[in-house]
Amino acid sequence: MKINLKTNKLSMLKMMLLLMCLKINAQFNESAPWMRNNLQETENKHSKENKTINEIVTQFEAYWKNKDKTVKGSGYKPFKRWESFWRTNEKQDGTVITPTELWAIWENKKKQSNKSIAVNFWEPIGPTEHLVTGSYNPGQGRVNVVYVDPNNSSIIYVGTPAGGIWKSLNGGNDWVPLSDNLPQIGVSSIAVSHNDSNVIYIATGDKDASNTYSIGVLKSTDGGISWSNTGLSFTNTSTLISEVIMHPNDSNTIWAATNIGLFKTINGGVHWSLVLSGDIKDIKLKPSNPNTIYAVSSTHFYKSVDSGTTFTHITSGLPATSSRLVIGVTPANSSYVYVLSAANDATSSFQGLYKSTDSGTVFTKTAATIDVFDGSRQAWYDLALAVSPSDANLIFTGCLNIWKSNDGGTSFSKVNNWYEYDKPSYTHADIHFLRYYGNKLFCGSDGGVYVSQDNGISFTDKSKGLQIGQIYEIAVSKQSSNFISGGFQDLGGFAYSNGTWKNYHGGDGTSTAIDPNNSLKFYGFTQFGSILSITNDGGYNLTESIGAPGAEITQDDLGGNWVTPLEINSVGEVFSGYERLYKLNGNSWVQQSVGTIGAGDIENIEIDPTNNNIIYLSNENVLFKSTDKGLNFTVVYTFPTIIKDIKVNSVNNNIVYVVTIGIDGLVYQSNDSAATFTAINDGLQGVAKNCIVHKNSPNNMMYVGTTLGVYYKDDTLSQWQKFDNGLPNVSVTDLEINDNDNYLIAATYGRGVWRISLPDTKAPTTPLYLYASVIGSSSVTLNWTSSLDNVGVTGYEIYKDSNLIDTSNTNTFIVNNLEPFTTYTFRIKAKDAAGNVSAFSKKLTLTTLSIDSNYCIPQVENPGEEYIENIRKVYFAGINNISTSTSAYENFTSISANVIRGNSYSITITPWALNNNLFKTYAVWIDYNNDGDFYDSGELVCSIPATNASSVNGTISIPMNATVGNLRMRIYMKYFSNSTFLTPCETAFFYGQMEDYTVNVAYDFGPFKMAHNESEEFNLYPNPVENFINTYVNSLDNVYYEICDLSGRVCMSGEIAKRINVSDLPSGIYIFTIKEGQNKKQRKFIKK
Repeated sequence: MKINLKTNKLSMLKMMLLLMCLKINAQFNESAPWMRNNLQETENKHSKENKTINEIVTQFEAYWKNKDKTVKGSGYKPFKRWESFWRTNEKQDGTVITPTELWAIWENKKKQSNKSIAVNFWEPIGPTEHLVTGSYNPGQGRVNVVYVDPNNSSIIYVGTPAGGIWKSLNGGNDWVPLSDNLPQIGVSSIAVSHNDSNVIYIATGDKDASNTYSIGVLKSTDGGISWSNTGLSFTNTSTLISEVIMHPNDSNTIWAATNIGLFKTINGGVHWSLVLSGDIKDIKLKPSNPNTIYAVSSTHFYKSVDSGTTFTHITSGLPATSSRLVIGVTPANSSYVYVLSAANDATSSFQGLYKSTDSGTVFTKTAATIDVFDGSRQAWYDLALAVSPSDANLIFTGCLNIWKSNDGGTSFSKVNNWYEYDKPSYTHADIHFLRYYGNKLFCGSDGGVYVSQDNGISFTDKSKGLQIGQIYEIAVSKQSSNFISGGFQDLGGFAYSNGTWKNYHGGDGTSTAIDPNNSLKFYGFTQFGSILSITNDGGYNLTESIGAPGAEITQDDLGGNWVTPLEINSVGEVFSGYERLYKLNGNSWVQQSVGTIGAGDIENIEIDPTNNNIIYLSNENVLFKSTDKGLNFTVVYTFPTIIKDIKVNSVNNNIVYVVTIGIDGLVYQSNDSAATFTAINDGLQGVAKNCIVHKNSPNNMMYVGTTLGVYYKDDTLSQWQKFDNGLPNVSVTDLEINDNDNYLIAATYGRGVWRISLPDTKAPTTPLYLYASVIGSSSVTLNWTSSLDNVGVTGYEIYKDSNLIDTSNTNTFIVNNLEPFTTYTFRIKAKDAAGNVSAFSKKLTLTTLSIDSNYCIPQVENPGEEYIENIRKVYFAGINNISTSTSAYENFTSISANVIRGNSYSITITPWALNNNLFKTYAVWIDYNNDGDFYDSGELVCSIPATNASSVNGTISIPMNATVGNLRMRIYMKYFSNSTFLTPCETAFFYGQMEDYTVNVAYDFGPFKMAHNESEEFNLYPNPVENFINTYVNSLDNVYYEICDLSGRVCMSGEIAKRINVSDLPSGIYIFTIKEGQNKKQRKFIKK
């Protein structure tokens, strides 16, 4: 044990190194019952500082054998949280890295370039606030301490276990972090000088759950902008600080309660002296005389009347043994001292409230017998006591819930229940802090910071703005990084959609997944995989809850691991890992694997993103592989240490990445489908790794989340580089990449969710449906469907016969200077602002027209009589034209019909006639090969023998080999007394008329795919569409729609309407999906 009691003003760089000790703590809270009853053999082998995690776990499991772990407040969950977090920092010998060892690692990191390789900056995306939708115990994150500036009550500070210290300038309405430039720290106590609000002291570390380690007391002299260490620094111990308190009349005199004793400074933290040995949990000053000090350890009450020079152990009226004590004093009667006690038994049960009316010399147990702990067995984790400053008999206690006494502890009434979030007095479960500042009672709980101005009748949540979530895992939608689900310690499952966070299920949220084909369907596990919560609308409602498989639950087994793996494949099938692999079938789990896999519960699952039949999983240090969708597994590799994460390369499934646990763990890569592995750890030595993710990119971009932030590597780099611009120095527990919008998203343990825009390496989609809308003798007009890009298409490259000839900013281009009657081949590529270029479009091969291939114009035999019989009206595939009947030939090519290859369309021709008894013959031609004439086979598309009907009808079938684009259609009507057929180029005709139109031929997109109830009607029109698309469905109630591009990206969504504005969509082909419950239907449409 080394305690630095000398002046030690370190530079910021050196101080940051010391702060890395906050990652280190192999000791759990020593007041926990399994820590109070250490195994004798363990004590004989190691000092407590060298105890391994496994030895502590053994003690824990021995204590909990045959005990009910599911009781709320049992204390089981706080330990499992601790174990889950600190396993990452385990060394090969089972202990956790010491500050001295970490010093060498930090020095090595300093040798790397100080510049992060990241070009952009990380940005926080929350949650800083949330909607309560399906959770029964919502909250924002755990708060250890609240402190109000003695000089300005609008300035409030809070300390958190892993998210550092935060400051509000407006009474808790807004918050800013003060410690993001320091390595991840916990803060358990705060003191502000009453002479200068810029002078702040913080007790580092997490006193209750040991989520972070303490390096002592830090001091700021500029309101929290920068920090330096004081003379009380811990560099090689497991010391924790529970309280720092300042003399009300002398801001240079400060006391610090630690688990190795009570320390005092009289010169503002420069020098400290040990004034009382022992595990000191709490201290208070007598309100009327600060030279009288009260201090408690887990079992003893101490009193000093000489400012801490000497202390007396007070026993009168107090219990002989206990497991935790907290103190309450009040200026309403400075002689009153209250002590709340937890028993020294297996459950840390409520032992009593003890009261002194003579300044802590003699105590009497109050008459209160009701259990103000609510059956909680974790008073060692959360216990608080507050006394009103204006009424010495008004007392509040906190453990699982808050209780209140109006009569000095004779009787109590419950203020709130942890599960009644809709009640005015709600404060979340597990109360760590209660204190009056003026007439306001502040509470710090596992859910945030709350304040009451009416003595506990109601509490106001002041946690909005605190991004302090401790996250185990996240999932990100395949379509957009604006859809995120996360498992949060203490708080359950959070869902991010439509720009807001929703707390959609309770418990401790752990692993999570999002349906790859439905961005609004989220899955979330609670601890041990005990409950799977499902939301189908992005977190607005909790749709369904499914229990763990019955075969996996026994008295001593609640299901799977604390974080039970949950994975989803590319078609939306959900898998989970307990002792066996399970697949979700409807509303229950069905065993997928043949028998158990390895020894114990499955720890990781990875499904090959390119082949759903290939599944990897791990148990301890053994990697298993299945090639039949999880039915059978074989051992493919055994690693030196426990496997922490598995990832398959997103495009090449021969490449597999594995991260192993602990400080000595490595990053491995296999290039042969996990048959062999090679370490790729250069640049990460001594840094604990949590996760790895691969980005689809030409040079294999990889990112690793560590306890020191994010690192980057690709095929061009020999070692990993820092990737941390703007990211707090915090442990990154999970990483996800969304390739559509090009974001890397990070989950952190204490600072919520962050994301950063990555260098754009994704090429635009291939241009589709290249065709010539106009073919001339020396030019052609090319058209194609616009490409899509995660950032945006900037233009297109035009290739003629494999040569780049020009570029275009739109999806149409006129190629000039061509030779008549010559065959050319054209292809198109799309490009974006980053220079990424798509693959070639399909080839378009065409032949220009002959130089004399203009369409023939009919010749009239007797001008003035040729249109005595003429066409009045034509109706065909969008053409609805009334002729002027002023000429024997009329050119209406500005009017077009829209048809699709392979489909048939009806045509109706109505004549004008001076004599309705006259017979007329009709013919229609379409120049399908666009060669400038109507004489090719099949181009006479409709012929009607002589008739005197008032209108005639026919059917035109568009062949599959018709040229795509704008083609010429000719309609001819002629007076005839018999059925002689007509020719398209009459040289001398009379009593008749010809009209030309345009026919726009499009590709056949095939039949529409429909899911579920195909018989229900669902139509879209017009199609193609320019601005507004009309929908027809049987019902508009509870029906939602999504419009996706061909890459699957969601472009629009919402409740169905009869008319939807799609004018902002780029030109292209889209999938329109309607959803009603579990049923859905799809239609394709073209946006012009």
